[in-house]
Amino acid sequence: MTPHPAAGNDRLAVLLAHGGTFVAWLLAPLIVYLVKKDDSKYVEYHALQSLLWSLLGTLLSLATCGLAIPIFMIFHGIAVWRTLEGVEYDYPLVGSFARKVVCGV
Repeated sequence: MTPHPAAGNDRLAVLLAHGGTFVAWLLAPLIVYLVKKDDSKYVEYHALQSLLWSLLGTLLSLATCGLAIPIFMIFHGIAVWRTLEGVEYDYPLVGSFARKVVCGV
């Protein structure tokens, strides 16, 4: 079960968590997560997913001398697009873990 989507400021925060990675790779989702985690499960879930995806991307990019970065950025772009469309999005590999952390499911 994914936290229910919200409109307004929560949607903007989710866009910042996903899209902010294009400017501040780890920092954007981390800041959104820390600021909004107690206010909105929806934002907490998406910010944590984005943060975990960026961390995974960092580790794989170190192992591949940066070759993995474009692939990880594509997925961040998909997350931004889906959020703009109002469609739920889960990152591969980290989405279910983030759901367990946030929702306990």
